[in-house]
Amino acid sequence: MDVLDKLKAKYKLSAETENFLKLQLEQQVNGETGKIEKENSAGSVSEFSDKIVADFDGYVKQFSVPSAGVPNGVPISVVKPKDCARRPGILINFHGDGQLAGSKHATQALCMLLARELKCVVVDVDYRLAPEHKFPAMFDDGKAVVRWVLMNKSLIGGENDSKVGVLGAGAGGGIALTIAFEVPGIDYQILVYPLVDWSCQGASFDECEFPGSNFSLSASIRKSVEASLRSEADRTNVRASPVLRKDFTPLPPTLLLIAEVDPLKDSNYEFKSKMKAANVVCDSKLMKGAIHGFFSLPGQFPETNQRAREIIGQFYKKHGVC
Repeated sequence: MDVLDKLKAKYKLSAETENFLKLQLEQQVNGETGKIEKENSAGSVSEFSDKIVADFDGYVKQFSVPSAGVPNGVPISVVKPKDCARRPGILINFHGDGQLAGSKHATQALCMLLARELKCVVVDVDYRLAPEHKFPAMFDDGKAVVRWVLMNKSLIGGENDSKVGVLGAGAGGGIALTIAFEVPGIDYQILVYPLVDWSCQGASFDECEFPGSNFSLSASIRKSVEASLRSEADRTNVRASPVLRKDFTPLPPTLLLIAEVDPLKDSNYEFKSKMKAANVVCDSKLMKGAIHGFFSLPGQFPETNQRAREIIGQFYKKHGVC
């Protein structure tokens, strides 16, 4: 029984997840690792993103935020739609791709979608990446950006009373969560299958190992963590593994989106249980049939991504609107 058959025997995979897995497994057979811009029923991934960017009615401005260890500052893009709310909220996004890849350019289309739908200002962060920059560089950059945004709301198109939230998927979700612990003044956080435990162990990791296949979600996540480590001691540092923290009461209202097929699923549920025990607002949603990575690829997962954005929109109305 191959990878796809094993997963289909346990889960009702979405058509998008099934197509994604078929593509990944095909690329492994052909030795084409890491390629995502192939034709699917909705056209190529790049065509989807290019259309979003071309149709966006608003502006994108570039800034550099001072941060220790970054001589020219941390690059950020500020996305604001033309029909932005009169007193817009500000949402700071930290991209995923395991702290090894990704950039604000890769998530530009997603940020435009969010800015347009929420009628808010979205800040996209180009934090430093491993392996060139080890832990805690990416966390320090994110922290510097959030502090700067809180002090410069009007400069980037908000108001002095604009609410500020953080958003992140995967490794970006772990960065967002740690910053929410460390920086006062964050009004809410949106975490999409966040990386909250750098031990990279557990039943959900075993399930996504896919023995006998060159494609392994678990191995990919472990590789990204290992590339970020200065030493094994970093795995249990609470900045890297915020699920290990003892006190969750400092956290703001939280939305947690969990992918059903994901090595991070168990640690996400552990985080949810600790939030509940601390009596902190934590709205959660299991994205059934969805696989890790869907949020960063709106072109390959248009329906799943839209469903996630609709859930985010409902949460934002409660916690992000002035």
